[in-house]
Amino acid sequence: MEEQVYPFSSAVRFESVTCQIGKRKILDRVNLTIKRGTITGVLGPNGAGKTTLLSSIIELRHPTSGTITVFGEKLPVRNKKLRQKIGVVFQETALYDELTAFENLSFASSLYNVPDAKQRIIEVLELLSLSERAHERVRNLSGGMQRRVAIARALLHAPALLIIDEPTLGVDVEARHAIWSHLRVLKSAGTTIIVSTNYLDEALALCDTVAVLRAGQLLTCETPGALVARAGSCLDIECSEAAGTAIAQALATVDGILRINQAPTGLSVFLHGNTVPDDVMRLVLQSATINGFRARGADLAEVFRALEEVSS
Repeated sequence: MEEQVYPFSSAVRFESVTCQIGKRKILDRVNLTIKRGTITGVLGPNGAGKTTLLSSIIELRHPTSGTITVFGEKLPVRNKKLRQKIGVVFQETALYDELTAFENLSFASSLYNVPDAKQRIIEVLELLSLSERAHERVRNLSGGMQRRVAIARALLHAPALLIIDEPTLGVDVEARHAIWSHLRVLKSAGTTIIVSTNYLDEALALCDTVAVLRAGQLLTCETPGALVARAGSCLDIECSEAAGTAIAQALATVDGILRINQAPTGLSVFLHGNTVPDDVMRLVLQSATINGFRARGADLAEVFRALEEVSS
């Protein structure tokens, strides 16, 4: 999956990157270009290689073969200036439990030589709804609040590249939308953002492109809309088992139907992106009596299944 992108337009490039431990390939010949000033989502089931991909950008893991380029510099590098352009939040917060949230951020700001550090700390604390808890010890904060402190720390030095593994892990709905809003602001200011997420709605809300990994291989890299269109929309139909069988038979030869999953309490009919649900429902109602139905978009598991069917 090669993309022809000029070097100056890319923040990160993976070229035939393989990471191997023993005989196991954690990443397998990955080719991926992440353009400057965009938000790229990395999706995949557990064990797909998402964290390894992110770790390799900051040199916590080194590829067995292939090259990784960050802002025009091939890794590995000893350039401190490059590392100072990157902010990282992994799933483990790595905060100092005995310090307050404010003290954690103050220590981090000194490492990055953040200008007007006190004001910047106040800004990120307010952004993540932590102002009222700023002077409590981290050990006394909930897991969700500790997550927010970790994100605030990564934002302190306004990095050119922000890498977040599960950006809204453990945060409430209000903070989740606040994080999304700030990430959009960062993007509009030119920051390149890479997020690993298992939430399809998060990818749809945030990302310009989505890279999907499975067993270390890059299945696709495309817009969230195009990704969802692969799995199409879905009609969940409530009916008896006999009615479900009759409906499945009636729809078996209809164009625009990707697949039908039948269960004792009904069935799910997956439609191609161009198929009109109303047209299908007319056929359903002509075939059997139903108890109810709802139309919805595909979820993340269904997107993965659609990609696997294409690649198999």
